[in-house]
Amino acid sequence: MNKVAVDKQANWIRPLPERLVNKIAAGEVIERPASVLKELVENACDAGATQVDVIVEKSGMGKIEVHDNGSGIRSSQLEIAFSRHATSKIRNFEDLEKISSYGFRGEALPSIASVSRLRMITKCAEEDHATEILIEGGVVREVRPSHRADGTSVIIEDLFFNTPARKKFLKTETTEARQLSRAAMSQALGALGIGFSMRLNGRKVFSFSREETLMQRATRMLGVAEGALMEIDVSEGGFRLWGALGKPDVARSVRGGLTLYINNRALRSSPLLSAFYLGYGELLPKGVFPIGAVHFEVDGDLVDVNVHPAKNEVRLSHEREAHTFIRHAVRDVLRQRGIIPDFGLHDRHMSSTSFEKPSSAVAGYGASFNRLPSQEYSGSATESATAQIFGAGLIPDGQVISEQSAGGSVGSLADSHRDSDPELFESGVRYLGQFAKLYLLAQSGSDLYLVDQHAAHERILYEETMERMGKNAALSQRMLLPVNIELSLERFSVWDERKDELSVIGFDASHLGGQTVMLNAIPAILAHRSPEKIFGAALDDIQRLEKSGYSPIKAVAQSIACRSAVMAGDILGPEEAKVIIERLFKCDTGYSCPHGRPTFVKISRGELDHRFGRT
Repeated sequence: MNKVAVDKQANWIRPLPERLVNKIAAGEVIERPASVLKELVENACDAGATQVDVIVEKSGMGKIEVHDNGSGIRSSQLEIAFSRHATSKIRNFEDLEKISSYGFRGEALPSIASVSRLRMITKCAEEDHATEILIEGGVVREVRPSHRADGTSVIIEDLFFNTPARKKFLKTETTEARQLSRAAMSQALGALGIGFSMRLNGRKVFSFSREETLMQRATRMLGVAEGALMEIDVSEGGFRLWGALGKPDVARSVRGGLTLYINNRALRSSPLLSAFYLGYGELLPKGVFPIGAVHFEVDGDLVDVNVHPAKNEVRLSHEREAHTFIRHAVRDVLRQRGIIPDFGLHDRHMSSTSFEKPSSAVAGYGASFNRLPSQEYSGSATESATAQIFGAGLIPDGQVISEQSAGGSVGSLADSHRDSDPELFESGVRYLGQFAKLYLLAQSGSDLYLVDQHAAHERILYEETMERMGKNAALSQRMLLPVNIELSLERFSVWDERKDELSVIGFDASHLGGQTVMLNAIPAILAHRSPEKIFGAALDDIQRLEKSGYSPIKAVAQSIACRSAVMAGDILGPEEAKVIIERLFKCDTGYSCPHGRPTFVKISRGELDHRFGRT
C-alpha cells in the first residue's frame, strides 16, 4: 500500500474502541475522588438502602469504599451493570422527561471501572450467595461467588492509575479530603431516612442515624449552635421550599455553606442561589453568604436534569417564577422570625427589646452587631422605631433631609429643632457627642448607642430616594451650562440601557452622537458635587450592583445615597446628629445601610459591667 493510501485511511471515520470511549466518558463524569464517592452513594440510595457507610483512605487516592444494605444486583446482571448506558432507572423517552432517581445515564460504573481497580461484592434477597466482580482499567478480570448480607460493597483502589494526566491535575491530599467530606455531607443532608457514616483517613467524620431530621443533621454538619438555623416550609403555585436556613448572624465569608436540593438532588443553580441572597437582602454585607440545607420541590415535568454528565446542573422551565418564589419565601421567614423588623408606632414609651449578636463572620463590623426584633404595633407603619427607642412625635410628618445641604451637612431638617435642648430628646434620650468624626453616641436608660453617621445617613437617603422614585417625584437641579461627557463603551452601554431609571432619579442626559451625552440636570441632592464625576460614578455603581443581583432601581438609589451621605470625617453639630438618629429609626430597614453594614451598635450596662468585672 502506497503512502498516499495510508494517509487517506488515517482520516477515515470509524467507531472508537469501547475502552477508549469509557475513558473519555470518565473524564466528564469522574473529575476527582469526590465524584466517585458521589456516584457510588447515589447508586446506594437508588437501591433503596437504609444505611450507607463510606470509608476513604489517602484522600481517595488509596481507597474508596461504599457499603450499603440496598437491593443488590443479580449475579446474571453484574457484568451488564458495567456496560456503557446500561441502567435500571429508565426504560423509555417518557421516563427521561420525569426522572425521580439520582442516576439514569448508565455511565457512572463503567466510567469509574475504566480508571481504577474496582471490586464489587453484591447480593440480592432472591439469591443464596453474593457475587464478586474484579475489574481493572475497564477489563473484567474475574467474577466469582462471595459472601455478604443483602446489599452492595464497592471498593475502588488506585484511582486514575492508568490516566496519569488526570492524576497530575489533582489537588493536595488536604484539598481532595475536603472535597470528599463535602460530597458525603451533601448526600447525607439530601437523603433523609437513610443512616450515613463516613471515615476519612482513619478518622470518623460523621455518623447519622436514619431517624435524625434535616435540622438536626444540618446543625451538626454546619457546626453551629442549636437555634442558629431557622426552619422554612413554604408552598405556593406548585413550588415548595423547605429545610434549614441560617440566620444572618451565622453567615460566612465564603460561598458553599448553602446547599440547594432540587427534587432531592444536590445541584448547582446560580439563578436560584441568587434568589436566596436577594431574600436576605441588606441583612448580609457584601462578601458574606448564608448557610443552610434547603430543598426545593417542583413538578418533574418542569425540571431538566439531563444537562451535564455529572448531573450537577439543572434547567427549570419556570425559572423566573421559581426565583421570585424563593426570594419572597426567604424574606417572609426572616420577617416571621423577627430578623427583618416591622416598624410601626406602638406608644410613646420605650419597649423592651432583645438584640442578637453576630457571628465572627460579621464581627469585623463591630463586636455587637445588634438588630431590632420584629414587634406588633397597632399604629401607622409610616411612623418609626423612634417610638421604640427615642420616643415619638419628634419629627413633623413629611419632613426630609434637604437636597440643597452642602458639604455633607444634614441642613434644613435640623433647623426645625433649634428650640429643643441640644442634649435631650423628648423621650429623655441624651445625645452624648461624636467620636472619631464618624460615630454618634447616645444614651437611652442604661444602654449606650453608637451610630455610624455615614451608614445611617446613607440608609435614610436610600429609602427617601426609593420612595421618590416610586412616586416619580425626584428633585432635579438644572445646570446653568450643560456638560458634554464622552463615555467609555461600557459606561455608554449602561446609560443607554438604564437612562429611564436615571431620568426618574434626576439625571437628565441626552445623546449627542457616538458615545457622547449632554448632561442637563443632576439629582438636587448631588448639586454640590462634580457633575462629570458623579454621573460616571453612578454608571459604574449601577453596573457593579446589577452584577451582584440588585435591581436597576435599587442600584441607582444605592449609588445616589452613598455619594450624597455625610462621610467619615464630617463634623456634625448636636442638632444635625440628633436628626440623623431620629430619621434613622423612621426607616423601614433602619438596622443596616443599603450595603448590609449595621447602622448602629447597642451596648448595655450589663455588658459594660461584665467587661469591667462588675458581675
